[in-house]
Amino acid sequence: MSTVAMEHSEKIEPPPIDRQVVALHLGDEIYGIDISIIHTVITPQAITSVPKTPPFIKGVMNLRGRILPVIDLRARFDLPPMDEETAKSHRIVIVDTEGISAGLIVDAVSEVLRLPLNMIDPPSGLIASNRGDFITGIGRIPKESSKDGKTEQLILLMDAHKAMTFNPKDVEHLKKLQKAA
Repeated sequence: MSTVAMEHSEKIEPPPIDRQVVALHLGDEIYGIDISIIHTVITPQAITSVPKTPPFIKGVMNLRGRILPVIDLRARFDLPPMDEETAKSHRIVIVDTEGISAGLIVDAVSEVLRLPLNMIDPPSGLIASNRGDFITGIGRIPKESSKDGKTEQLILLMDAHKAMTFNPKDVEHLKKLQKAA
């Protein structure tokens, strides 16, 4: 290959062989959010309620001078409220995605997982329809110790932006709360 041809050839990146996600717990289910959009994970902070917002928006919080909307993912997904024990140890995951920064209230954050792409299946048609289009895939992860005899566990891979914004009014509410600072 001539020097001229080498200068103009582009370096081709190999396709990714895995996906890194942070494991979030809501009830008995594990959800995975792409690690690249997670800013930080914090212990519960004071949240100020904001009138006339959807019920899943718990209010706003001040994080190092930034005012962020806070979303309760249990309320967002129509899950029952946290029990008293879980409420004592829940976490807030701060995400930055597609121009929206927000805190997501979850029961727990357990680990960063590296999922090989061949261990991720597309969501079934039932999940992908209606309001479940925020589930982008279903990952299979090995269980370390299993009383039930199963060797793997499922993790629901979530598009955080879609989970926060089921409809255009949700985007409007979140952006207004962010700009209120």
